[in-house]
Amino acid sequence: AYPVSNIRVSSGIPRLDRMLGGGYYKGSSILVSGSAGTGKTSIASAFANSICAKGGKCLYCSFEESPEQIMRNMRSIGFDLAKWHKKGDLQFHTVRPTMYGLETHLVNLHRLVSEFKPDAVVLDPVSNLAAVGDTDQVRSMLTRLIDYLKSSGVTALFNDLTSGDQTDEMTNLGISSLMDSWLLLCTVESN
Repeated sequence: AYPVSNIRVSSGIPRLDRMLGGGYYKGSSILVSGSAGTGKTSIASAFANSICAKGGKCLYCSFEESPEQIMRNMRSIGFDLAKWHKKGDLQFHTVRPTMYGLETHLVNLHRLVSEFKPDAVVLDPVSNLAAVGDTDQVRSMLTRLIDYLKSSGVTALFNDLTSGDQTDEMTNLGISSLMDSWLLLCTVESN
């Protein structure tokens, strides 16, 4: 059991906030899934930027890109994450999943959240954890992480890289049922 909030937290994207009735619920878990290039990191960065712009703190855990690369790329679409990083409101934790086992990743995330006390956490992408555990192990680790974040009132956004043009109602890791909200991104081609 954990406290549930009716307070809304902005996604950082006004039209998405309107679609969601005011944004994400504070303390909820959000899954953003899609294939490469569909905008998962952009949505995560908009969220992190919004949290920091409103005086909150965000922990951004990247399993692929360096903080410098994320900050450079997001600056090109209007998000100056570097200023929040310099101010201390945005903390990056970047590590290759294969550096540790799942339990060590979980312990490190608990420690980081406990020490930094963020309002929001981003994990980008959780699908990379499949390199160090099978689907059941990753799901178990993420379930425990989600429970910890919910108990702490932390809003969490999880990016999940899907293969190809997968638009199934299930993720590769089978974690969609753990989430409060799920944004499924896909590329739509037209003339």
